[in-house]
Amino acid sequence: MSANNVKETAKRVMENGEQLARNIWLAGLGVYSKSLEEAQGLNGKTTELFEELVTRGQEVEYATRQKLEDKKEKASDKLETRVNDLFLKLSGIDRKQLEDMNEKLDKLADAVESLSKK
Repeated sequence: MSANNVKETAKRVMENGEQLARNIWLAGLGVYSKSLEEAQGLNGKTTELFEELVTRGQEVEYATRQKLEDKKEKASDKLETRVNDLFLKLSGIDRKQLEDMNEKLDKLADAVESLSKK
């Protein structure tokens, strides 16, 4: 997959998430408007109903933000993986070689750390 395709995919994921959030916001406004209309007949319970709706709205907003953040993070991780894979392909480095080098560097770092503690 080309870098442009990856960018377009990431852009679509973000746009879909933003549209979902906007639709939820608009639905909330619709509920608020409808509730106010119905609450006019409740005489005095309008404030209580409004506060309940605000609380529910806050809960939905929090859950939605969490879901969007999770999707954003997953998309970012996928994009990073693809960019790394592309870099490895273009540089001619084998993933196994890179993993072996990382393992050797970790061992070397551990050895240096243990020597510095003595």
